[in-house]
Amino acid sequence: MASSSTKSVQKLLQNSTILKRGAEYARQEIFGHVPILEGASTGTKTAKKAFTGPYIEKYYPVSINTYARKIHGSGWETEYEERKRIKLVQRRRKGKGPPKKGAGARSGKKKK
Repeated sequence: MASSSTKSVQKLLQNSTILKRGAEYARQEIFGHVPILEGASTGTKTAKKAFTGPYIEKYYPVSINTYARKIHGSGWETEYEERKRIKLVQRRRKGKGPPKKGAGARSGKKKK
């Protein structure tokens, strides 16, 4: 014959899903864990990753041009911008600059 303690253990094993659910709920309450859904990502892998922001900021430092424009106003140009502006002026003199607004290549293709 089985003793009463063995029967109670057998009953507990039968109701193990209820026990697991209760233990899971207690663990969430005590430790503040988020419930784990089946097949869903918990996000711990992403949370453990080191921040890349400071390293990227060191690699790509902020250009001085933004601060220079604040101080000197709109008169500040980099070498690249100056070269671009001069080339555009030269092309406009030759008649090869960008068309006026609304006079592009598509304007001649309107349906009649």
